[in-house]
Amino acid sequence: MSKGFVHSVKVPRLYKIASKIVRDVQENGASLKTLIFSEKHPNVSGLYALTLNTLQKSDQLNQLINETKILLNEPRFDPWLARILITELIWGKQRLTGNAKPVETVLNYESRLRDALKNINASDIAIPQKTVSKPRYVRVNTLLLSVNEVVQNFEYEGWSLVLEYTDYSSYLKLISNLSEPYFTKDYHIPELLVFPHGTSFFNHPSYKNGEVILQDKASCLPSYLLNPPVGSVVLDMCAAPGMKTSHLAAILQNRGTVYAIEIEKRRYQTLCELLTTTNSQCVRTMNNDALSIDPSHCPNVEYILVDPSCSGSGIVDRPKVGNKDGKYQLGRLKNLQAFQVFLLRHALLNFPSVKGVVYSTCSTNREENEDVIDEILTNVGDAYELVSIEKLLKKDWINYSSKDSGCGKRCIYAKPQIDLCNGFFVALFKRNFDVPLPAYIPRTYDMFKGAECKSLNEKEKKDDQENNEDRYNGSSSKKKKKRKKKKRADSAAERREECVDIEEIDDKDDVITSQGSSKRKHKSTSKDILTKKSKT
Repeated sequence: MSKGFVHSVKVPRLYKIASKIVRDVQENGASLKTLIFSEKHPNVSGLYALTLNTLQKSDQLNQLINETKILLNEPRFDPWLARILITELIWGKQRLTGNAKPVETVLNYESRLRDALKNINASDIAIPQKTVSKPRYVRVNTLLLSVNEVVQNFEYEGWSLVLEYTDYSSYLKLISNLSEPYFTKDYHIPELLVFPHGTSFFNHPSYKNGEVILQDKASCLPSYLLNPPVGSVVLDMCAAPGMKTSHLAAILQNRGTVYAIEIEKRRYQTLCELLTTTNSQCVRTMNNDALSIDPSHCPNVEYILVDPSCSGSGIVDRPKVGNKDGKYQLGRLKNLQAFQVFLLRHALLNFPSVKGVVYSTCSTNREENEDVIDEILTNVGDAYELVSIEKLLKKDWINYSSKDSGCGKRCIYAKPQIDLCNGFFVALFKRNFDVPLPAYIPRTYDMFKGAECKSLNEKEKKDDQENNEDRYNGSSSKKKKKRKKKKRADSAAERREECVDIEEIDDKDDVITSQGSSKRKHKSTSKDILTKKSKT
């Protein structure tokens, strides 16, 4: 017997694909945009809007489903397809067409769904996120066409190039007011074009054939600042989905070598597909753990890009799933920071021929940025210099790292409200060959986890001791004592969870994942990344 509806009229393909994508994001922590592009559906923007809306309305959907009992009354109704159809009816096009059984079922519940929506407590409804209307950034793939050729192609289509700026401030003013049919060139990155907010390129021939890449300016900064000379050997330690890797190949003009490392199989496939589309012939890909890579795998590496998984707090168009606001607790940020230090230290101390290393995150949290660099500076001593990016950009930048950190003003931040791009942090290290590299001591996840758990266990013992003292000393208020005990218990449970999992959202290059499914994802990603070397 079939597990789903038996019906002769098929559900529109858009809805079936959307339900499959939402399920994969919620249950497996998959990347929303990666899944959408892998489907190769002709209506990419419609598919993205519907799936994103469904994820953002997840809390309301759960309440509506519980209130109307639609899934209890219709046990053979696919719950994920139900969510997609309800979203389309209530918050999307606000209508459903066709005679498919699932469509008719949702339409039969329409009045009950709308009545239930009125009864949802306002406090349970997710508050819309404040967003920045950043422009559309388009990087020219100079491996296929020159910037001038692409500009001419756009002008032939009716676009007009405007270059009415003299400094960074006037440039920001220009792009904040861009409207059709005008576009401009980026102030810093010569191969980056800027179009009005909301301009769609998903169906543009130049995007489909790899001549242009939809890449935010912030994501272009790491490769641009690393700037390896033609003929260099470069290592990209966390390469998928491949935006920065293909940018590095273009900077090298396909003359040299880029080693691109990615541990997760599906993201590795996405990486390979993008590199093929962009004609990045100098790239050698490896489906491997970056922490297991050394000069025997990638000989003569001169430049390294370290762009590890992070909280993704700087991503402007990152969806808010349900009531989750995307903010990380301090303990979780510290765990991410530990991994980021881990990877950057491996890059700096394990490749003796390296001349320059860029560290970048799409995060605006100090824990993942200045605090990482501060710890690394104590490790490398004078073997590396932290380069002043302010000087490289000729002081034509606005936001820098904190003065009260070891970074001083030598690193940069991109801030969405000011720079009109995703939030980002970039640091640049330059090798001082007059000073030998400090001894590299490989560390494993097990060592890190053991130390963390020991520390947490000691803290819990201390809490227990304080509880025992309270029993003997008495308390002026039993309620106060119970609240204190409950708070300690909750805190201890939270610390144990942090000790087991290093939570990460792989949000690089606008790749979106669901926070709600992070634990499942970690079992196959972040924990594997940190344990694989110890197993080998």
